[in-house]
Order: sequence, then structure tokens, then C-alpha cells
Amino acid sequence: MPEASLSDLKLTSLSKRATVTRSLRTSIVAVLSFASSLMIAARCEAADEITRVFILAGQSNMVGSDAYPKRIDEFPEFRGAGAPQEDVLYSYILGNGDESSKGWVALKPLSAFGPEITFARRVRQQAKCPVAIIKSAVGGTTVAFDWNPDAPDKGQKLYPRTLQLIRDSLKGLEERGIRYRLEGVLWHQGENDMLDRNLYKQYAEGLTKLIARLRADLKAPDLKWYIAEVSEKGIWGMDHRSNLGILHQQQQQVLKADPLLRWVPTSHLAFEVMGSGQPHYHYGTQGQLQMGEAFAAAYLQEIGNPVPVADRRFSGELPVPTKGRVRLFALVGQRNMEGEDSHVTEIQQFPEFESLAKDQDHVLFRYSLGGGVRASKDWERLGPVDFLGSFGPELSFGARIRKSIDANEGVAIIKFTHSGAQGPDWSPLGSAESHRSLYPKLVSFLNEAQADLIRRGYTSQFEGLFWHTGENDTYFGPYLKNNSNALKQLIEQLRKDLKHPDLPVFITEQHKNAPWRNMAEINAGLKSLAQATPGVSLIETSQLPHAKLHFGTEGTLRLGREMGDAYLKSKGVIAP
Repeated sequence: MPEASLSDLKLTSLSKRATVTRSLRTSIVAVLSFASSLMIAARCEAADEITRVFILAGQSNMVGSDAYPKRIDEFPEFRGAGAPQEDVLYSYILGNGDESSKGWVALKPLSAFGPEITFARRVRQQAKCPVAIIKSAVGGTTVAFDWNPDAPDKGQKLYPRTLQLIRDSLKGLEERGIRYRLEGVLWHQGENDMLDRNLYKQYAEGLTKLIARLRADLKAPDLKWYIAEVSEKGIWGMDHRSNLGILHQQQQQVLKADPLLRWVPTSHLAFEVMGSGQPHYHYGTQGQLQMGEAFAAAYLQEIGNPVPVADRRFSGELPVPTKGRVRLFALVGQRNMEGEDSHVTEIQQFPEFESLAKDQDHVLFRYSLGGGVRASKDWERLGPVDFLGSFGPELSFGARIRKSIDANEGVAIIKFTHSGAQGPDWSPLGSAESHRSLYPKLVSFLNEAQADLIRRGYTSQFEGLFWHTGENDTYFGPYLKNNSNALKQLIEQLRKDLKHPDLPVFITEQHKNAPWRNMAEINAGLKSLAQATPGVSLIETSQLPHAKLHFGTEGTLRLGREMGDAYLKSKGVIAP
């Protein structure tokens, strides 16, 4: 039954005491029973026992294609997340209908799983309220046809099927006597509309119609929708880049027109890679676990119960002598520079680095991660930022520099990364897909950080910019061929815009064991660039450990140390 009023609760509570109230044995018993009902109602409201019902819908990345339950425990942040959640109700119909709960069951991963697993877990943990999930998802489907409420002949008629699933599921709650509230729709879809140039410019119209019809049919005019981004990290971001840009514009058009919609960024989340080194079509196991957390963060923010974020800013003055010198370093790049697949919880497995799991009080840190999904607002202590449970080479790099220079000098690191970015996103000339243009944001972020130090009275200059070339650029032919020239243009323009014509630049190789294709070719181009461009140095990485897709925890720790040594050698602090 839908959420009841307080008076309804009182009557319900009285009816449950039928033998007492019907016989009306004494007026005293009746009064006590009524008072008891008031107490029960108050306790329910205080405990927030209304079941929140969430509708999950979309195509293959909502189904959870290529997300395997047996792999969940490979990722330290999510160990145990695959266990059944007996306190979460789950009703679903997937694909052609072969996978169907046929009523309410306890939530657990199926043969594959989507964001529902970690979404429900996070919401239950933090909001302390009962949760029920209704999920309808089918791979390879379009808003134009399959999800069209008018159910055209072309298409799978998913709207009527989904609406019936929702109605049957809600009726099931009512039959169980469960009070509920429709809380929101979690939507991930758009890839197949994007692929058809006859459809993608109609996406906003189609999605708007779908949203309006579902609200009307459920008699829920204020039903919120949480719309997840189609990731730019997958193969779509390259071979259909312009199409994906149009889809993004269409989605933003819908969002701007409806104040009840919320955007959920996903391009910073993990995305599977095929054996050939090609970025996948699906998030895969780790990405789905992270996407559930992303949906949960958006919902919890909406209800005023956001995921806690530690305040790591310096409480008083910066730990640098007044009017002193601050050596300023920029770490810029994509997947490995951001720190994908390096796990904070694993740092202590390596004794020489175990102290890096804690904040470094005498190294300043500013950052913009995932294309700005997580960004600092002031100087913080260098340390793990609790961004997807990962870290980049900044931890060991900062420790190496701090240990090796005058204690009266400051060390400041600025990290600007986007693991979902590709070569064209960094171009000083801008991108046709304007929302993907990172260069202006990068320059602004670096200049503001330096200006802030100067305003505080410090002498500060960039001592070096460290760049790790993009993994997608390695795989994709058009980006591969232009990689060295594009990087040279980036360096030249950065030196101009930072007003530092001699800015030292350090480029880290791609690892020879990485799964991406064309390792030798990409690294040869980087080596030639370093040899031909004054002030540019190449840092070799083939001697470092490497995990399946990325440097991993140990490799990232050692990469940061190599970066620190490269700078210190250039200054003669340690022998070449």
C-alpha cells in the first residue's frame, strides 16, 4: 500500500488489536490501545520504515552485461558485495523475459548484475531505510522504438511490459502489508539511439515522452529520474565520438527542461577492456560496482544525506615558512595517472610504502579527478583522497621529493586527471564536443593554484609537469598516429599559457605489458618527441610491476618514485 497518513496508521494499529477493540472490554483498555497506536506510528516515522522503491531501467549496461559475480571479490573496495541482501526486495524481468523473478525475492547477483547491488547496499547502510528494487532492462534497445510508450510495431514494446512489472510488484507489496513510496527511476540507456543518425537527434523528445508517460501512468507526477551518462571511456567514445557528443547534448536538453531530473557522471568509472586491447562496450564487473555507488551518491545527495567526505584541508597556515619557496609540480593524464586499479587498501602490503596510506602533512595537494567529478576547494594534505578507493603516483612522488629537498622549502602537487579522456579532449584547439574540452580547465586549474600560493606570500614556480599518455590513444588508430604531434602542441601551449617557456616536462612510457595494442609504436613516438624537444624527458616504465590492465598498486607506487627520481636527477640532487 502507498505511504499512509498518521490517522490511517492509528486505525490500522487499532484494527490489529481486534479482540480488544471489538469487545470494548473497558474504556481504559481502549484508551491504552489508542495511545499505543500513537507510539507505534511515531516510532515508525522516526525509524523511517517506509520502503523506498526504485525502478531501474535501460539497456545492456543496466542489465549488467559482462559483470560477473565470481569476480566481485577481486576488487578490495567491494569484497563481500556479492552476498545476498536478504533485507532488500528485488523484482525483475530481463532480456526476453527468461530471467524473471515472478514476484519479490531477496536481492543477489544473477548470472550478471547491474548497479542494483552496490546501490542498494550503500543506501541501506547510510539512509537506514528499507529498499525495494524493480528492474526492467534489455540490451540493444532504443528509446525511439523499444521504450516508446506508444509501442510502435517496430520495437520490443518494453514500456507496457515494464509498466505491468511495476504495477504487479507494487501490488505485491500491498498484499504483504508493506508501506512504500516510489522514490526514483535509475536510467542508463542511449547507446543504440546514438548509433543511428536517424534517431539520435530525436532522443530528447523520446526520453521526455517516456518520463512524462511513466509519471502519469504511475500517478507519480514528482517522480525523480537519475540519468547516468553513457561512458566516454568505452569504444563509443572513439569510433562514434561525434554521435556520442550529440547524445550528450540531447540528454542535457532533457535535464535542463525538467527540475526533477539528476545527472550521474560515469566516464570516470572503470570500463572493461577486451583481450585485444580494445575498450569494451560494457562497464564490466568493477565498473558496475562503481556505478551503483555513483547512483547511490546522487540519490543520497538529493535527500540531504550525502556520502561523508573527510575534510582534509589545512586548518590553519600552510606548513611552509612564511615568504618561503614552494616547489610546484603538475601531474596530468588519464587512466594510470588517475590511478585506476591501484587500491589504497593494498598499500600496506608493501613495507617500504606503507606510510603512504596516511596523509603527508608537509606536502600540499590540489586535485581535479575524473574530469572534475571530485575536486579540492583548497590546499589539502597529500594523501589518499577516497576517490573510488584508488590513488595515483602522487603519493610516492610527493614523499620522494619531500624527503630529498631542503626542509624549509615547500612541496605542492597539483593533479588534474580524467581516466575517461582521449587525445582530442586535451587539445589546446578545443574539441567539437565542447563538454569534453579539458585544456581550458587544465590551464585555469594550474594558474589558479600557483596564483593562490603567490597571494599567500610564497615564491612559487612550476618545477615540472608530468604526463602519462592515454591508453585509448594507444589502441585507436587515428589517435595513435597523432599522439606525438598532439602532445607536442599541448606542451608548447602550456608553456605559453603558464608563462613558463622552459617548463620541464616529464613523459612516462606506456608499460610494455599493458593490454593495449601498439605499445612499441606509441613509446617510440614518445621517445622521439623527448629527443627532439628541449626540456622534455622520457621516463621508462618497462622495469616496473604491472597488473592486468594498469600499473596496479605496486606499479603505481614505484611509478611515482621513478617520477620523483627523474626530477631529482634533472636538478643534480641525485646522480643520473
